[in-house]
Amino acid sequence: MHSYFSVFLLLRVPFENQGLRNYLSALLFFCSSAFLPLSAQQVQLKGVVTVQNSKTYTGKTQFVKNAEVEHVNLNNAKTKDVTGDDGKFTLNIKGAIANTQTQINVTTYGEFADYVVVNENELKDITLGRLTPVSVFVCKKGELEKRQAEMVGINMRKLEEKMEADKKRLQKELDAIRANNDYLNVRYSEIKDSLDILSKNIDHAFERIKEYAKTMTLENLDDRDENYVKAYNCFSRGALDSVSYYLQEQELELKYQKILQVWQETQKKKDLVETLTESIKKEEEFTEKNMNELLKEWLLLARTAGIQNDYEKAEKYYKNCLKMNREFAVENPKIYLPHVATALHNLAILHKDINDYSTALQEFEEALLIRRALALENQKTYSSVLANTLNDFANFFNHFDKYFEALQNYEEALQIRRNLALENPKENLPFVAQTLNNLAVLYTNHKKYSDALPKYEEALKIHKEFAEENHILFLPVMAQILNNLAIVSTHLNEISNALEKYEDALEIRRKLAFENPKVYLPDVAQTLHNLGILYLNHQEYSDALQKFEEALEIRKTFAVEAPKKYLPEVANSLNCLGVLYFSTNRFFDAKEIIHESLKIYEELSVENPDIYLENIVSANSDISLLYLYLKEYKQAAQYAYNALKIDNYDYNAKKNLAFSFLFQHRLLEAEALFIELTQTFPDGNENPKQDILEDFILFKDAGIILEEYKTEVERIIKMLQDN
Repeated sequence: MHSYFSVFLLLRVPFENQGLRNYLSALLFFCSSAFLPLSAQQVQLKGVVTVQNSKTYTGKTQFVKNAEVEHVNLNNAKTKDVTGDDGKFTLNIKGAIANTQTQINVTTYGEFADYVVVNENELKDITLGRLTPVSVFVCKKGELEKRQAEMVGINMRKLEEKMEADKKRLQKELDAIRANNDYLNVRYSEIKDSLDILSKNIDHAFERIKEYAKTMTLENLDDRDENYVKAYNCFSRGALDSVSYYLQEQELELKYQKILQVWQETQKKKDLVETLTESIKKEEEFTEKNMNELLKEWLLLARTAGIQNDYEKAEKYYKNCLKMNREFAVENPKIYLPHVATALHNLAILHKDINDYSTALQEFEEALLIRRALALENQKTYSSVLANTLNDFANFFNHFDKYFEALQNYEEALQIRRNLALENPKENLPFVAQTLNNLAVLYTNHKKYSDALPKYEEALKIHKEFAEENHILFLPVMAQILNNLAIVSTHLNEISNALEKYEDALEIRRKLAFENPKVYLPDVAQTLHNLGILYLNHQEYSDALQKFEEALEIRKTFAVEAPKKYLPEVANSLNCLGVLYFSTNRFFDAKEIIHESLKIYEELSVENPDIYLENIVSANSDISLLYLYLKEYKQAAQYAYNALKIDNYDYNAKKNLAFSFLFQHRLLEAEALFIELTQTFPDGNENPKQDILEDFILFKDAGIILEEYKTEVERIIKMLQDN
């Protein structure tokens, strides 16, 4: 049934990509071949079980003896073998069909009882009748997680050191330009951009390194050549610049051409003979083994370049992987189409990161199409990677505020990951939590707080359990979820719960920042800022002040090196402090600090006017209001004018201008503006008259309405009440 459905699904796709048509046509042929009468036979499957990386690091391969290797066919018939001292096994599988996919299970005993299979996913997708023996490798329980955490920690420290050195070098050059007052020098803007990019990229590096470390710790270096092992070790030690030294681009290109040549010659020979000769078998083995090595090498170079933010090189190596897999997928889609989808997925994420959204969209769509077809044929093997593409594609849609597209992909990814977690919770529950968090963020962005809350809570519960074993990987995400939960609780008016979540998030982020301030101090500032807003809204002004001031100090420090990224956050902190000062009748202090935020927004708007003009309008309007409270009415009018020059319809600026006219005895002008204001409906306010009358009460309580304005004020109030 699956084969019929997959063929029907693919035939309905309106292909515009000829290359994709060819590869999926090959897959269609494979799928449809399931309907042809195939004779069952006995197929032999050989392999060996070893300890991962044992030869690489001890000089001698450690074979795993007494491991039970089992195959179960569709009729539940079992074929078993036990490895000898040489770790080898042979399964003579009856009733099997060559060139179809199957899976085997490996269980270790005796001295290897506390070992786990590292390449378990590969064992779920084995081609029967393959030329090369199956390589199974194991390691001690907990060793993978330990190595992964070490690799992440080392790479982050090395990357931070390198970026810090780059920043100092660029800052020194920038200071020299400033000392010479040479601001028109084109190098000035280039350096500022470079400093901003450096600080921005450190935020993304952790997730990339974590992802790469998880993948790379699953590799068995005993199967790799010497140069690859050296390059791998450089990556593990954080010596990223040395990776390309051992994997020279020209040598890899020559290797690729040699593999391609042998493969092409082999295909010609296969056309001339009906039965494979021993020579051709060896050549095919050479092609398969060396091509996989080359793909690993390109992939390592692409990941290294991505971490170093050399997107041009990363794109080149990912494209090499894609090109090679496409070529081989035409002849052997069952083996190479999954790799085509992986390369497309990697490229889509890369192109999204560099804002090449149209290319990313095409790559996501093609990767998703291939992985859907593969999952229909082999659900156990390909469901997880299908969920990965759905989740990342949903992130792409969420970035563009396409709610329904994002929701559909998140929900499908979540359902797949929940099903996988039932069978293997340790491997798949973190991915369930990832999609739950992403889905909750989507709900939060669209003010669906009741929907977001249970998703955040479930994601948090999962991360708490895993953080006990590996805090480096799970605590940062756990803190972000707590922060997000606090925001949702605030919107749901669950204030005590929000406060508790913020405090928990802050405690975690302070600990992380103590170990790694460059990465985690901005997160500390985020939670402090949010806590300040919570305290401010509940009139706990001393607590709010403390949180705002600490957040502002952190953000100002980071803004020195990365102004484009952190100056907007500085301005936001200043605005909140301004509101706090206003609420505590410190009108002069509020005016000064809003002035400071206005200067920042004006500076930022030079390059991005569409983004920051609204902030400039709001800041001018706020300063105008503060001058009213300070009884400096001409200044109040001037800043109201400044706002209205940008946005002639701004309600608050126009209202402040009307009050400034009134308090300058410019009654007719004030009256005209108040009449105009009663006919507008700002931000859904259906009763602007009531809003203005309430302002009169506030001004009276603040002592702004002096006796000399009493007659004019009463006239305006009567006019508003009568109309």
